Amino acid sequence: MKRHIILLLTVFTVLSSCNNSNSEKQKELELKEKELSLKEQELKLKEKENTTQTNTPQLPVDKVEPAKNSELSNVENLIGYWFVPHGATINIKFKRDGNFEFNDYKVKLDKEELLKGTYQLENGTLTLFYDDRPKQKFKFYKGKNGDENYYIKKTGYYFVKGENGYDYQN
Repeated sequence: MKRHIILLLTVFTVLSSCNNSNSEKQKELELKEKELSLKEQELKLKEKENTTQTNTPQLPVDKVEPAKNSELSNVENLIGYWFVPHGATINIKFKRDGNFEFNDYKVKLDKEELLKGTYQLENGTLTLFYDDRPKQKFKFYKGKNGDENYYIKKTGYYFVKGENGYDYQN
């Protein structure tokens, strides 16, 4: 009788340990499946972010309709005479040859100054490379709600394009 009890206890212990082992393995397998699922979701999100970043044009200034990158990189939309409304003495002439002339007003010296250099337009960012000072960046953007005009903006500056028959070749 003692033998039967010992045998039953042994069988019960073996079965119990097998059960625990299977249960632990099952839990471990479930955890690995969840981890794999999370990694797959993370990869999908990263892929989606990368796709969104490469396909979405950079938004220009706030309250402005996004325009196609090609429009915001096309210098033909930039070439010409730009002025500050109600302050036309502050103006910029962008030429086809990649040069510009910027008539600015220096408040500290209380005088106008003519700045010259080259420019670069890329994805709505207009960079002015001055001959005598560090470069400066402006936002170049298209109006919204049917406004087909382009604008140039930076803190302290707001330019609109004018039409005056100036020869922008030189």
